[in-house]
Amino acid sequence: MERYFFDIKDGHDLPDEHGSEWPDISAVRIEAVRYAAEVLKEMPERFWNAEEWTMTVSDQRRKAIFTLKFFAEAAVSAA
Repeated sequence: MERYFFDIKDGHDLPDEHGSEWPDISAVRIEAVRYAAEVLKEMPERFWNAEEWTMTVSDQRRKAIFTLKFFAEAAVSAA
């Protein structure tokens, strides 16, 4: 199995220092969504305080494979 890293940026860099092993890219994609949801659920104030919240997933050589991006945008007032 290959090691993957799930690095988060939300105004601060939160690098994944150890990574984790996954059997294939499908499992990595599922874990990225699961982990992002867990972090957002546990620390919602960090999401609302950041301009953009990203998770970049890298392979064992630290080459980026994909990035998940989340942001909140206030609705324009109709008044």
